[in-house]
Amino acid sequence: MTHTPGHVEIELMWAETRADWTGQSCALVYDVSSKEPTEMRIAVQKSLTILFVTFAYISFFPWKTPETA
Repeated sequence: MTHTPGHVEIELMWAETRADWTGQSCALVYDVSSKEPTEMRIAVQKSLTILFVTFAYISFFPWKTPETA
């Protein structure tokens, strides 16, 4: 778990041992002043191939948002 103001990232233990990291971590984004959550993002692994080299990278995409009252 990693926390910085406005962002909490949660990763499953041993996630780095898996070939595909999709769904292995998520991030909670919140408003620093009100401390209210704004959205939950989930990790999705993508890859980019240039010639004979493939680079894998993780991106966080919107997953859930809080219900409005």
